[in-house]
Amino acid sequence: MKYSYIALGILWASCFSANAADSTITITGRLKDNMCSVSVGSQDFTVNLETYATNAFRSVGSTSNAVPFAITLENCGSAASGVKINMTGTTDSTNNTLFRNSTAAGYATGIGLQVLNSAGVVVQPNQSSSNLTSTALTANQTNVITYYARMVSTANPVGAGTVSAAANFTLQYD
Repeated sequence: MKYSYIALGILWASCFSANAADSTITITGRLKDNMCSVSVGSQDFTVNLETYATNAFRSVGSTSNAVPFAITLENCGSAASGVKINMTGTTDSTNNTLFRNSTAAGYATGIGLQVLNSAGVVVQPNQSSSNLTSTALTANQTNVITYYARMVSTANPVGAGTVSAAANFTLQYD
């Protein structure tokens, strides 16, 4: 009787293992030649907005000087024609066109950080891709896309301290 149970167990296990080979996993992908690589210097960097006196921000909306920075795209493919760049991050609670300054102890109050494109137009944080404007790319070349960052007062008076906000960017190629 003992051998009958063992034989039934082996038969039962073999039925299930036979069915395990009846499945297929298909792995797919796509190659495109319209993309570029983000240069190492554009992957993680800091834009230094310099030091200002609090009284330089005399009213809500006062700004510091705009400081240029660039995102460099290299190894662009032969079909590269344009890219939409979305800047994302935590927005200021008073003005959602600004990135929020850190709220930790020792950080300035009443200040947000703004990004402008090369034409001086405000780059709205956290936009849907349908609201983004495409920037032209030259195929088979390194492309440098210039932006500017500046401080903008959201309160009067502003409080002294460090100014720092994080902005991430994502690329969507045309």
